[in-house]
Amino acid sequence: MPRKELSQTAVEAMTAPETAAVLLHLLTISYDGTALLRVTDDKREITSNGETYYPCAFSALLPDKSSDGNKTCRLQIDNTDISVYREIKAAALRSRNENKSIECDVAVIMATEPDNYIEGPLHFVLRNINATVQSITGELYDLYMHDRNFIHLKYTPEDFPDMFW
Repeated sequence: MPRKELSQTAVEAMTAPETAAVLLHLLTISYDGTALLRVTDDKREITSNGETYYPCAFSALLPDKSSDGNKTCRLQIDNTDISVYREIKAAALRSRNENKSIECDVAVIMATEPDNYIEGPLHFVLRNINATVQSITGELYDLYMHDRNFIHLKYTPEDFPDMFW
């Protein structure tokens, strides 16, 4: 659900039958407090809140606010730039060796208002990274409690429905 304090331009664009407004995603992948990648799904660089986001083909399947419980969120980045692959691979190796998590922040903006977030930034932990020739994929966890055991129980929507929305 979008933030309630949307700008008038954003409200008009979202409710118009046709519009030239473009919604974009901003993705920041960081490790140990340092941003490794800042990318946008636009064809040109975007500067938002003083940070430059570079064009990159990616998709982020974000959580929905349904009653079906928690669904896995996914990130897929096209593997067209070897530097993106190298950064993520190096972070994954450091994450494994140092037992620290790779973090992702995702925000939705309008191209005409890059400093005003329509949604986010949403904070996730990136896990289960897989790289192929075509793409780099991973799962985004908003709270990393999904597979932690508590005695004989697991934190799942079925066992603990009030913990998930």
